[in-house]
Amino acid sequence: MRRILIPLIIVMIVSCNFQSQDKENEKRSDQNDQAKAKQLILSGSMEKRKSEFQTYLDGAVRNIRSFAEKNSWQDLTKESFFDSVMIFDNKREFNNALLILAEADTSIELPDTYCAALEKRTLVAVSPEFYAQVYPEGIEEDSYEKLLTHEIAHRLHIRILNGNEEAMGPVWFYEGFALYAADQFKKSRVILGKNEMIELMKDPERGSYEKYHYIFRYFVNRIALAELIVKAKDDNFNDWLISQID
Repeated sequence: MRRILIPLIIVMIVSCNFQSQDKENEKRSDQNDQAKAKQLILSGSMEKRKSEFQTYLDGAVRNIRSFAEKNSWQDLTKESFFDSVMIFDNKREFNNALLILAEADTSIELPDTYCAALEKRTLVAVSPEFYAQVYPEGIEEDSYEKLLTHEIAHRLHIRILNGNEEAMGPVWFYEGFALYAADQFKKSRVILGKNEMIELMKDPERGSYEKYHYIFRYFVNRIALAELIVKAKDDNFNDWLISQID
């Protein structure tokens, strides 16, 4: 009888341990879901689409982690890039929220194509529908997920530079980096000649992101990405690259 009881007791203990572990896992899952619900804030009519937007967000985070791992920057993704996410179905409300986060004048008129940003650890974006309406050339497979990835990529870039935003380089380069990290314009057919590349690289104003995508990939296919990032802060960065255009 004793030999029979001992295995039974062991089975009961193991069973109880598994049940306790299952309950603990369920508790953690519930806590994670609650945390996600708190960090994702949707305006107006989009409240009922929370699971859809959480999927976009989870995809963007996975994209950044994958990109970072491929380039040996995985340690820079251990800490989250944001604490909350705000999605707006009204562009004016988006503009106002972003300008407040950036501590800027709320009367500033932002371009319609300015659709997302990550400021003060808050990721803000317009709805996928508005994004598609004002930026049709950027619409591709997973384009909204890539939009969010793009904004997180800027913060990864800053972490690579130990927080020195001034070292991110010219506008075409730091936007090109985010486009590259997010894998945007994957099927673009844009091809630029040397003169147009030079003109865009030297222009301090924002230009075509699709063309930035072409320029960035042109150089990253010839020079190691890590080297480009280090040298981007140099005053002669553009000239150095231009001398290497075929």
